[in-house]
Amino acid sequence: MENFNETSLRDDVKQAVAQLGFTTPTPVQAKTIPAILGSDRDLIALARTGTGKTAGFGLPVVDGIDTELDAVQALILCPTRELCLQISRDLTEFARFRKGVNVVAVYGGASAGDQIRAIRSGANIIVGTPGRTLDLINRKKLVVDQLKRVVLDEADEMLNMGFQEELNGILDATPREKQTLLFSATMPKEARKISTDYMNDPQEISIDHTDAGNSNITHLYYKVKGAHRFSLLKLLVELDPDMYAVIFCRTRREVDGVAEDLRFAGHAADALHGDMSQAQRDDVMKRFRKGRIKLLVATDVAARGLDVSDLTHVINYNLPDAPEVYVHRSGRTGRAGKEGVAISIVTGREVRKLRDIERYGKIEFTEAPIPSQEEVYRRRALRFVTSVKEATMSDQKLLSLMPEIVDGLADLDREALIQQFVALSLSDFSQQVGSSRPVEAGSDDKRERKSHDRRSNVSYTRLCMSAGRRQGYTVPQVIGMLNKNLPGKKIDLGKIDLQNNLTFIDVDSTEASRVVAALAGVQDRGNDVELRIYDGQAGGNDDGPRGKRPRNKYKTGAPSPGSFAKRDKKKHRKGQGK
Repeated sequence: MENFNETSLRDDVKQAVAQLGFTTPTPVQAKTIPAILGSDRDLIALARTGTGKTAGFGLPVVDGIDTELDAVQALILCPTRELCLQISRDLTEFARFRKGVNVVAVYGGASAGDQIRAIRSGANIIVGTPGRTLDLINRKKLVVDQLKRVVLDEADEMLNMGFQEELNGILDATPREKQTLLFSATMPKEARKISTDYMNDPQEISIDHTDAGNSNITHLYYKVKGAHRFSLLKLLVELDPDMYAVIFCRTRREVDGVAEDLRFAGHAADALHGDMSQAQRDDVMKRFRKGRIKLLVATDVAARGLDVSDLTHVINYNLPDAPEVYVHRSGRTGRAGKEGVAISIVTGREVRKLRDIERYGKIEFTEAPIPSQEEVYRRRALRFVTSVKEATMSDQKLLSLMPEIVDGLADLDREALIQQFVALSLSDFSQQVGSSRPVEAGSDDKRERKSHDRRSNVSYTRLCMSAGRRQGYTVPQVIGMLNKNLPGKKIDLGKIDLQNNLTFIDVDSTEASRVVAALAGVQDRGNDVELRIYDGQAGGNDDGPRGKRPRNKYKTGAPSPGSFAKRDKKKHRKGQGK
């Protein structure tokens, strides 16, 4: 199958395909569409995210609907609300010229009543998440006794998320005579059991990772010290102002922290994770798709169903534990024949994970040199020069004011005029890059282990600073403030616990007194920096019991004068908990 006209799809479906701009089918589409249309045999398709599998099953599903039959004829199950909505939008587009084909999405976190009314209005294709779908079937609001096709999309992810019982319940309720299509990136034993219990002699199709469009993706990695991840990320973002990226973090707390620090640095960034309400997640996704957000910081689960064809980068702030997850992530860029870049930020000890990914995905990583602040500064400045040369004047009001503008600048010679123009235009960027923390390359495994072993014996003293998030601080900025006011050899820093109105900083005990003395009377960011040795009490406004360190990183409080007298010594690895 070299083009969609070679298939037995209906003419009105082919018309939609042509209008959507589909020309050459992807490998998964070329194999699955003829297989689904050519027989009623069940199908297992192993293909990663981003290979075009939605059209692979969606076009045959839309094609097979009998508009004379007032019943639900196809059910598509997927792991998340976001993916559910994306698939329903795609199928609605595929059915744009098929009158009487109605697609309804059912998912948790939204009104079940509205979804039930939509089903009653004549739904013949249901796209649903397992929990809400089973609930509607059990309540007899969703009748599935006339189903022709059931699709399990991203089956491995649904099983990883704990939907085994829901899937069993749904499949038990469906007719025996139907076509079941299982799409998955991997085939864990739970998915294999579903195929054994609920599928009849399925045909298996595997789309090799080298057939999945990876040739459009450049895989890079930067090796840094663990404490310098964000500093590198910030440099990379500033190096490429046109970056439109998803940044993957391991935890929800880390997602929030990275997104906040990027916003504080002046970048259009926001967070996406499971602790957010559905309304918040929908709002973030809407703004990201429209390009109002350029950097989406997300967890893997929250990003399921994200389908944005113009992504320039995928950035792994942390490498995933499983190689197949990396393949899922990187597949979100380099789509529709466009070039994409997948970047991984790793420490020396994590390089071996890259080798596992290379073997699994049949890809090749290239180590990229860490950009310097000077290089970022130079490239941005020269890019600005190019943009000035290519700019056009189209505003008629400004054109009419040009004589007055020229007259107002007449006393400046050419060189002075250019200098003033550049100073005004690049002043904010100069401040951004100038405040960036230098990034150090990571060591190899052996050297890094020795460094960790050495630091594990460092004794730390806890200091408390009378400023925190509400005064505009982030962890990188606290480190920068300390380095700026402590000339000479840099001290060992331990955990930095940033709260709303104060910050706890663990420093090498042998340097604690020097740090306090160096910052006495210092003003930073418009604040009087009061830094004292912490005695276990943070004053009357602290949310925790007096004499105990607050457990919650985000609780508020302010230190009371004179309450820092004793040293609270702790031993742990440098940078732990940052």
